[in-house]
Amino acid sequence: MKTDKKEKERALSEVKKIKTRTFYSILGICLVIVIGIGGKVYMDNKRFNDEMVNVVKSGQAKQVYEKTLKNADSKALTSEGIIKSYKVDYDSVEHNPMGGIMLKLIINDDNQMYIRVTLDQEENGRLTNSSGGGSLPLENMLEKGNLSND
Repeated sequence: MKTDKKEKERALSEVKKIKTRTFYSILGICLVIVIGIGGKVYMDNKRFNDEMVNVVKSGQAKQVYEKTLKNADSKALTSEGIIKSYKVDYDSVEHNPMGGIMLKLIINDDNQMYIRVTLDQEENGRLTNSSGGGSLPLENMLEKGNLSND
């Protein structure tokens, strides 16, 4: 009787060990799958972001920026203009849910003065600025400059 009881206990102990190993194995497999999916999503997002930055750095995009600046200040990027220089804020580059790439152009190395640009691609493949606008300090400065020129 005692041996039967010990054998049953031993058998139950073995079943518990098997259940525990199975549980940890399944947990480990699930963890590997979750990490794999997370890594794939991260890599896809990184690739997409890199593609957006490449478009933002392109020569065609530079033409769009300069045209946008000239629309805001006809003498932009000259010694007579209010807008003397610009740089792309690469930290602001993001995908627009309605399509295109949104970013900021920092004006005259002053983070308070910027123009928002949304690069869109037309059917013919050319880039355009579909929307955006300037910061309040920049708009005020441009307005004062235009009033003094009148």
